[in-house]
Amino acid sequence: MSLSKSCLRSLGWLLALLVLQAALRTPAFASTPVGDTNRPVTSSESESVTNPLAYYHFLLGYEHYLANNLETALAEFDKALSFDPGSAVLRLRLAVLFQARGEHAKAQLYAEQVLARDPADVQALQILATVAGVTGHSEQAIDYYRRIITLRPNEGEAYFALGLVYAGLKRYEEAEVVVRQGIGATAESPIGYLYLGRIMMQQQAWSRAVDAYREALTQYPTFEPAYLGLATALEAQDQTAQAIDTYRKILEEVNHGSREARQRLVRLLLLEKAYEPALSLLRRAVAESPDDVEAQLRLGLIFGELKEYQKAVEQMKLVLTLRPQELRVRDHLAYLYEELNENDKAVAEYEGIIRSDDTFGDAHLHLGYLLYRLKRTEEALPHFHRAIALNPKMAEAHLMLGLTLLQANRFDDAIAAFRDGLRGDPKNADLHFNLGTVYDKMGRFDDVVQEMEEAITLNPAHADALNYLGYSYAEREVKLNEAVRLIRQALTIKPENGYYLDSLAWAYFKLGRYQEALLEMKRAVAAVPDDPVFFEHLGEICLLNNLPTDARDAWLRSLELDPTNRKLGERFKAKGFGDPSTEERIRKAQHRLSQN
Repeated sequence: MSLSKSCLRSLGWLLALLVLQAALRTPAFASTPVGDTNRPVTSSESESVTNPLAYYHFLLGYEHYLANNLETALAEFDKALSFDPGSAVLRLRLAVLFQARGEHAKAQLYAEQVLARDPADVQALQILATVAGVTGHSEQAIDYYRRIITLRPNEGEAYFALGLVYAGLKRYEEAEVVVRQGIGATAESPIGYLYLGRIMMQQQAWSRAVDAYREALTQYPTFEPAYLGLATALEAQDQTAQAIDTYRKILEEVNHGSREARQRLVRLLLLEKAYEPALSLLRRAVAESPDDVEAQLRLGLIFGELKEYQKAVEQMKLVLTLRPQELRVRDHLAYLYEELNENDKAVAEYEGIIRSDDTFGDAHLHLGYLLYRLKRTEEALPHFHRAIALNPKMAEAHLMLGLTLLQANRFDDAIAAFRDGLRGDPKNADLHFNLGTVYDKMGRFDDVVQEMEEAITLNPAHADALNYLGYSYAEREVKLNEAVRLIRQALTIKPENGYYLDSLAWAYFKLGRYQEALLEMKRAVAAVPDDPVFFEHLGEICLLNNLPTDARDAWLRSLELDPTNRKLGERFKAKGFGDPSTEERIRKAQHRLSQN
């Protein structure tokens, strides 16, 4: 039977309640959660099992339960019940064990048998309430908790559990009322305020959640769950500094070994790019617990962020000694090899992942992308096809398939790949943009304009589409003022992009605004000092600004970067700048080219 979303939410809240009750099992909070089989056997229970053989199997069952031998524990409790069929204690133990195993119908059966004999048995009601919540019968759960409250009005647990059921149903006003009633019944306990805070967070009432968590901490100043909730609420309000301080307080004053607080603190420090304090925390964690895989992994990720790739590689290898089957770690290790330009190792790592699990789509995607970058087109294509087969709606796989086909000059196939991607994700601006670039290769200018405009409509901040369309207009000497507008808009998004500056210079050049063109072209070559086309453009613009010496130097630099540009070499001669092949710098460039 499938569970409704509200049922699943209720289950999550109820499980959280049980966990936190267990955390509070101290002398200050001495009530043992109803239905908790981890508690020791009490004298009242043992006295209730009167048959000696039943008592023997009862104790055996309990010992097996503690050893996590659940099947044997069930068998022993069942034997005990055969010797003492009237025992409510044994039926409740069986009910709780079946509940823990997810066998809700059996748990319900045993609990109902107890309740039939004693309608006031609170533990049976608790089990039935939990089963009802888990199986999506929220109204039944509410009724059972109401009955428990009637029987034990001065105990808060049932109020809090009922509040969480209401919250799972989004009946927040009722949830708050009943939790506050529970707080009134257990004035010295912080648990009610803790759940009040969580109910407020579910409503995104962050300030009220903060107030509730702080009230819990006035009741119990070292209550770690309340600190964690407080920090989460502060994060949700973008009060990052206060959240960081709260996590630090947990580690310094409440629980020095709190992994959850440390992990959350490290995450926030990384978001703030505070790498050194994050490293310090993680190194301490690893020193205390070398098998802390999460800490070991985050160390490797930080080394990667700091571009200390060799350290990151060694760290990831260490993580893999602890968790050899972690394919995502192996995937990241392959990426690190890419960053070190150790492409053969990266390919081998990706291929190893695929051999381990051919359904790991990211490995196919990442290996395909690496092979694409290495211009190993035919090897890349099957990996993109496999990634798409595994996830037909993965836009990135369709995008990379199209780009790889474009690299192979298979224009019609590239168009088909991009269009196939758009069928699954019609509002993907990147797919429209790249489809437009294929049309440009095919000389279908009207289609280029249509796709670029669609990309811009879907994403007005798509700088590449803005620039591409603007440059396309400038190159064809149409809509030149519109070209300038589009390229300037792209530059507001990426002000230092040399290619956009080149486009703007070229649009000004086509408009006859030569001084503005020269200014933007100089900015472009400063941003991208190794593009021969940029220096070719700079030379053209210098000529029109009556700067022949500067034009000659710019063209020489262009030919130095690309000595195969015969058309520019002829133009160099035609302008009376001499034979470029006699220039020492050009001869050296040609020699380097011949050696490759």
